[in-house]
Amino acid sequence: MGLHHTRKPRLKTLTALGFALALGLSAPAFAEAPASSAGTAIAIMQATSALQSGDCASALKPLNQLWHDPYLEQNDPELAAQFRFQLVACTADTQGLPAALALSVENMARAKDISAYDLHTFLQLASKQPMAAAATLEAALTRFPDQAPKLTDTTVVGVLIQIHDSQPAMTQSLLNHLEETRWQIHNVTGRPLMGYLRLQALRVAVKAGDTVHAELYRADLKTDSLFYIVSQGDGTISDVALASDPIGPVLLREIEDVKAVITANPADLTALSYLMGLEKMNGQDALALTQLNGILALVDQYGIDKFGGQQVYPDLLAERGALYANVGRFNDAGKAFEEGATKLGAGKANEVLVAYMKFLVDNGREKEALALEGRIDITALDGGQAGTVLATEACAMGYAGDTATFARFIGLLKGRDLLQVKPYLCAGNSDAAAMALISAISNPALRDDVIFDLQNDLPPIALGNRDEVFVTALEALKGRADVQAAAKANNIIVRKWTVRMN
Repeated sequence: MGLHHTRKPRLKTLTALGFALALGLSAPAFAEAPASSAGTAIAIMQATSALQSGDCASALKPLNQLWHDPYLEQNDPELAAQFRFQLVACTADTQGLPAALALSVENMARAKDISAYDLHTFLQLASKQPMAAAATLEAALTRFPDQAPKLTDTTVVGVLIQIHDSQPAMTQSLLNHLEETRWQIHNVTGRPLMGYLRLQALRVAVKAGDTVHAELYRADLKTDSLFYIVSQGDGTISDVALASDPIGPVLLREIEDVKAVITANPADLTALSYLMGLEKMNGQDALALTQLNGILALVDQYGIDKFGGQQVYPDLLAERGALYANVGRFNDAGKAFEEGATKLGAGKANEVLVAYMKFLVDNGREKEALALEGRIDITALDGGQAGTVLATEACAMGYAGDTATFARFIGLLKGRDLLQVKPYLCAGNSDAAAMALISAISNPALRDDVIFDLQNDLPPIALGNRDEVFVTALEALKGRADVQAAAKANNIIVRKWTVRMN
């Protein structure tokens, strides 16, 4: 999403002892055994000591004894269930997943709560059995609907991701069941994924005439600023005659939720990346820059290996440069991009260099931008990055008046209509830009991006005098009669929002 320079707002394999952490559980604290069995007390002590030391092999014998202990089951069924959980986990660690799965089946049969199903689902995912895992999750929601909110993100999201593309009907059924039981993702950084899944499920529900589930999806989408905006711009699922709810309070609440996560764990880089997108959307670029600089200073001090979400580190380094640009500190932006590329090293700095190239073109420095191409590892670019580089180069040629090279780059973007819009505007050809945008509007694969881009939001931040001309042209393009007519013909609602989306 985004026709301007702003980037989109955007099962690890574990050992058995890691299962407990992944599922939000921990080894049971030492507890007094029922007075009726001295053997129970000793087994609890031995199992607890071994688990606290991370020694599954030593824990197996007392855990097996506790699995068959009638005194523990009768007097403290909750503690008995926790030790059964640990035996399944340690069996996976010492004997492998097939043995753990066999034991887990018996554990589900004895289950007094949903956690046994949660563990079994996780084991099935780890065993590459997504269909079986989905069936177990459905069974859990059916047997323990009131406990559904306790299901962990690892199992629910793991199943949804695994079956989403290949099993749409099963995915819809499972999402419907999750909505009925009011399951919500616990890790706030996973909200955008759930927002996307709910948006797609809402469309399916509306098409099927399923008003009950459609209303449940609508209610949850109201808590997700990004996908609520998209849902309200889609005339197939939103009524143009009904006003949208104000997005400001939702966005502020999301920001505070993510801040709370970062305050509790400053080493969570994924949460920080999510926060940057939300604050930029809310026009809080200066605040976002201060926060980002603070966390990146900690990374420099302690080392990236001490932080979670290391995969977003390049994105954060690129974001730092973009934030400096957004607050008008263009020299600092350039320095930040260069420092970020240096930190990542040759061949690993594509994310930063691509963002740097875009900034330089928007800032009127296309010669410097084109010189960066030699530092970008073209062979390592994904499809989106490669398209961005081509569009940025085309834009630079458009500004430079090099019509022949511009035409060549535009030709390389054939079939990627949305990426052609900005270069055409850079070249001053608003009619061609309109044609490209209208073609994109008619492309179902681009529907969400187009809906987002067409909304009447706050204008993008201009990175210099020339970029201000571009921003003006972009706003005029969105308001053109032929563009608006195409949007209406494709059932896209253009609403007014008090946030910056491009």
